[in-house]
Amino acid sequence: MAKKPPDAALPSAEKLMQTFRMSRDLVMFLKGEATRRGSDLTGYVTRVLEGLRNHFGLPPPAARLLDQDREALGLDPADYLLHLLYERSIAVREKGPAFDAKQTKR
Repeated sequence: MAKKPPDAALPSAEKLMQTFRMSRDLVMFLKGEATRRGSDLTGYVTRVLEGLRNHFGLPPPAARLLDQDREALGLDPADYLLHLLYERSIAVREKGPAFDAKQTKR
């Protein structure tokens, strides 16, 4: 009997059907976000999960630095994102909302 190739050997363009159980509130939130962005639910969820997986499209050097930082902290990607958001909340508390936004000329 032939051995099945490991999942990593599957072509990355192959689409698989997967079912998840989640709360009604979470589904409604995801549908609302998808609609607000003009996307379908599958496209939106895929975009968010791909973003988590590939650093939301950051340039590779920036992504490598963040991976090194995450690994040094001993965090998984989701916990690292939570860490970054918490650190940002501290900066916003200290400096105010949009403290690092570019100022527009009037």
